[in-house]
Amino acid sequence: MKRALIATLFNEADNVSRWWDCLMRQTVWPDEIVIVDGGSTDGTWEALQELARQSPIPVKLEQRRCNIAAGRNQAIRLTDADIIAATDAGSFPEPEWFHEIIRPLLEDDSVDCVGGLNVSDQENAFSNYLALFEPRTDLEAAIAAGNTEVHPSSRNIAFRRAAWAAVGGYPEWLTLAAEDTLFNCELHVVGKKFLLNKKAVVHWSVRDSAEAYLKLLYRNAYGSAEARLDASYFLRKSLITFFPPLLLLSRHRFRHLKFRYGKNAASTRGWLAGYFKGNKPPIGWKRVDGVLLSPEAQSYLANNRHRHE
Repeated sequence: MKRALIATLFNEADNVSRWWDCLMRQTVWPDEIVIVDGGSTDGTWEALQELARQSPIPVKLEQRRCNIAAGRNQAIRLTDADIIAATDAGSFPEPEWFHEIIRPLLEDDSVDCVGGLNVSDQENAFSNYLALFEPRTDLEAAIAAGNTEVHPSSRNIAFRRAAWAAVGGYPEWLTLAAEDTLFNCELHVVGKKFLLNKKAVVHWSVRDSAEAYLKLLYRNAYGSAEARLDASYFLRKSLITFFPPLLLLSRHRFRHLKFRYGKNAASTRGWLAGYFKGNKPPIGWKRVDGVLLSPEAQSYLANNRHRHE
């Protein structure tokens, strides 16, 4: 069964060599690597071409102006692999990562999608400061939010090609973010089986400054609003933004009030902007079980239900 590793990147000149070294250190290699560059202008594309020329693994590269979802979909179209593992430049997989992220798919035909463990590294003064407020792993964050479903980030995921096709791929109509979240939600709704493998570990750095981090929160909230996801979560953020004394109910109480307020405000601004100004779902997308589904996902779900009647 052919296995491919796909990735997208954009202006990662500072990280691309370190990231590539992590790929080359994998204890198990993919049959091919497929990378789509979203139009880098900082030397990333040129560095990537040189690294690919030296690779012992077949590599396919393409550069096109596109968002992350379109880049991932194109990378998958460029391979005929049955099993797809995805990561992003700027994320650094441990040596056993590829082996562990695809292993459940090889061992159990009923598994459709595997998520790994994402660890936020504390590499600078700001990330150390951020650790006061944010869990280091996405698993801890999910537990804190009461989420029992597996929702992998696409910096650390593997899935069957058939699962990707069942929902029409990643949603390219989203502007900035949340494409992996909506992709996961669609897969859950159509009945695909997820599994978490905590041995598939990817490290990443959230951001190196408060300004960059608040921009990230804005972007993520914008995408979530376009996808009409996590409304109750962002409602809480909005309540705190418009009624700051609510911050005092937190376990941090009077500590770091300015930064904590800034986090809530950035998320609120992003969600409101995405909701009122962001892209709307294309014609044919419909809400099913609280999730926007593509026409392909709707068709797959209807056929599945028909077969079980």
